[in-house]
Amino acid sequence: MAEIEKKNILIIGQGSVPCALAKKLKTYEQTGEIYIAPGNGVDAPYYTNVDIREEDLTGLLKFALENNIQLTIPTSEKALKSDIVSFFQSNGQNIFGPTKNACSIATNNTTGKKFLYKIHAQTSKFGIFDKIQMAEDFLKNATYPITIKCKEYSSIIDDRLVCPTRSLASEYLTNLFNKNETDILIEEFTYGNSFTVYFVTDGYSAIPLTSCANYKFTQEGDGGILTNGIGCFAPDYRVSQVAIQRVENIVKNTLTSLERKGDSYMGILGVECTQTGEDKFYVSEFKPFLQEHDATAILNLCEDNLLDIFTACINGFFADEYEQIKMNDMTSISAIILARQGFKAIKGLENIDDIENIQFINIQKSDEKLYTKAKGAVFNLTRTAATLSRAKKYLYEDLEQITFDGMKYRKDIAAVIEV
Repeated sequence: MAEIEKKNILIIGQGSVPCALAKKLKTYEQTGEIYIAPGNGVDAPYYTNVDIREEDLTGLLKFALENNIQLTIPTSEKALKSDIVSFFQSNGQNIFGPTKNACSIATNNTTGKKFLYKIHAQTSKFGIFDKIQMAEDFLKNATYPITIKCKEYSSIIDDRLVCPTRSLASEYLTNLFNKNETDILIEEFTYGNSFTVYFVTDGYSAIPLTSCANYKFTQEGDGGILTNGIGCFAPDYRVSQVAIQRVENIVKNTLTSLERKGDSYMGILGVECTQTGEDKFYVSEFKPFLQEHDATAILNLCEDNLLDIFTACINGFFADEYEQIKMNDMTSISAIILARQGFKAIKGLENIDDIENIQFINIQKSDEKLYTKAKGAVFNLTRTAATLSRAKKYLYEDLEQITFDGMKYRKDIAAVIEV
């Protein structure tokens, strides 16, 4: 029997997403060594951290050549914005991800919103402003609450603000313009269930992975700060197959429009939506890859070999070899754990049965102990089971085992979902 050729893989990014992907890829027999640059500072048996910045394209290429890397996967916005995909492709390297131009719809809030309008996707009323007076005029006639976003997409906790009143919106806008921000996006906030559908695409055809329910506010009952995501469950049983097919049509229109401009999008593309009724939704924005709050949850459901799928996309065989991507019948639920301050000792991790359910985002190690590194997201904990209620039970049982001063997480993820 012929020996299987092992592929060395370089994943580019920080936080929990590259680690979750490494964990999944390591389960395949053709996977060789996995390296993550720059990683999250925590060693694991299934990957090695490499101290190279995400935007250091020359350094990353040099590492790839010296370590016989057969596949590079950028999960980082910084790397994508630096156009690592075009750079690696021009140097003969296999890389699975979108070019800078193609992914601008997902890494630039204003570009993405204009694009949704261009392809006639149903989205909330919005305006994009360079001058404060024009922005103030928009506020006069807006329906509140409204959301204000800066131009550049960011996965950090406080990259957007929901303003319930005009006075608060005006105050926040003044601060942004005083910081010389441009292309500020103001949009009316849409009430409903937030969900994302992720697709794998070679730039021409796209196949959905699954739907994912998003919890975006930091406090129970959707209070506090609006984030990119603080928890999730997948699949989202409230999203019908009809709705997923309609999202798929939006993705097809997106790929066609990008391809006409010569900017084919290869990679994972997320479409975030707000469900307003049965089979009804507004499209909020695009996502350039899996996110901190949902990566492990989604990857735990995928049965097909992602390494083969990514390679098929690169080599142009994706549409010929795949009509669908097989997902299992399990359910995943995740919660991001927040810290109110840095350098607090994290206790109880040894009590978790499967420590690989934890993906670290922002921690530091000292004297063989783990500490919170700064205020904000610390780690993501995911549990997967046959039913959502069972997965939820396991998740919160695990979270009760972990403690540190100032620890916070949402306690109502999937609270009203009975499946």
